[in-house]
Amino acid sequence: MPNTSVVIIGGGISGVAAALNLAQRGVAVDLVEREPRLGGNTLDVCCKAVNGQCQHCGGCLVAERLRAVCAEPLVTVHLSSTITNIQPAGDTFSYQLVTANVKQAKSARAVIAATGFDHIDARTKGPYGYGALSMVITGEDMERRLRAEGQSVYDCAVLRDVAFIQCVGSRDEHANRGWCSQVCCRYAVRLARLLGARSPQTNITIFKMDIQTAGRDSQAFALAQQEGIRFICGLPAVVRRSEKDSAKAALLFDDINTGQFRTNEFDLVVLATGIEPRSDALQLAETLGVERNRFGFLASQDGAALSIPGIFAAGCCQSPRSISESIVHATAAAEACYRYLQEHTQ
Repeated sequence: MPNTSVVIIGGGISGVAAALNLAQRGVAVDLVEREPRLGGNTLDVCCKAVNGQCQHCGGCLVAERLRAVCAEPLVTVHLSSTITNIQPAGDTFSYQLVTANVKQAKSARAVIAATGFDHIDARTKGPYGYGALSMVITGEDMERRLRAEGQSVYDCAVLRDVAFIQCVGSRDEHANRGWCSQVCCRYAVRLARLLGARSPQTNITIFKMDIQTAGRDSQAFALAQQEGIRFICGLPAVVRRSEKDSAKAALLFDDINTGQFRTNEFDLVVLATGIEPRSDALQLAETLGVERNRFGFLASQDGAALSIPGIFAAGCCQSPRSISESIVHATAAAEACYRYLQEHTQ
């Protein structure tokens, strides 16, 4: 299919995976990323291997694909760039590629949106003290530090008791976030197992509604229980500074299993924040002329195709997904896009 081009908006793992799939089919791709490098949110994901055993977080799937897409002759990467004024024009889409305030008129036979997600701001969960209590961090904070400084970064810390709090910001109808973010249980359990393996003296507790353990993730949950990680059914009502030790956090919670209100103190509290549509998701939908669902994610017709023929969604801009799931969905989006090109190219 010579001279057939697709523009992909977003250079995270979904955009990269879709670009590679199409290029392997002989389709030329413009891959447009607003940041100065590819990778998106996956650049913050750390290795969570426990004693050399991979926990299948998906982080290791990224680097090889980033190298491959940069070496692919059919993929043109545009960094620090954005797309504006997308308009259907017969069997093509015209658009403006903006790089360093320079606009270039271009066209494509199809469009794939792969703009990713935002982490839910833990400060919106005020009772948990993020931003006010130094011992309260997010899973994203922990991942970034582990990636930047290595797995030994918490080894020398005096952490006798550590708490993970699940579903921070998601599954919250009061905040219009009624969806499950899919990834929070997984990364929290993996981080907890990593911390426990490197610091056996640390007591680790995970406060949860429930644990999403579908597929291979069930093994990590079972291993965490075997390794002594405590799971408590019930989310804390409030996290505040301990009156006994100002360096610690006191968590007040309703233990559903025992039917009692309890207060426990912890040296470190990790908030498992979820995924939400990017802050510019409405602007993207308006630029593309497509619909969003009631939660603000792009609304697909069959998992990938959007409301305008020739425009597709890949990855977390359509629904929360893990890295591996985003790659699978991006592959499906690329295949749907390729079928569309075959049907509309003479």
